[in-house]
Amino acid sequence: MRQPIVLDTIRETDYPKLIKLWEAAGNIEVRQTDTPEVLARFLDRNPTCSYAAYAGTRLIGAILAGHDGWRGHLYHMAVKPDYRERGVGTRLVNAAVSAIKSEDIQKIHCLVKRDNLIAQQFWEACSFDQREDLFDYALR
Repeated sequence: MRQPIVLDTIRETDYPKLIKLWEAAGNIEVRQTDTPEVLARFLDRNPTCSYAAYAGTRLIGAILAGHDGWRGHLYHMAVKPDYRERGVGTRLVNAAVSAIKSEDIQKIHCLVKRDNLIAQQFWEACSFDQREDLFDYALR
């Protein structure tokens, strides 16, 4: 029998489980800047926007989400491969979007790598539109 999937807000103590999830999910590049301190700072700024999905005590999905007071942003959305196609990702996105919108932020963005077709299809299924009018620039 399948365990029910429960969503909860992400906590700083979830960091080791998050790293394992991101590595297992594939297509998420865990960088040197993805440290426990950075996660703690992000969660301090956005305490109610990031969610984890649990089957029992097992972390099976997560989304980091927050805003800067003007725009919302979704990061590192991941679901373990053996839990995909069960609506877990959609539940995580809906929870994060609802949390951001409850703070009166209406514009919400996410970044997707050009070669990640599965992610592109997922975000389109979640009613996100690919923007053709922008390039994303990052400071080196």
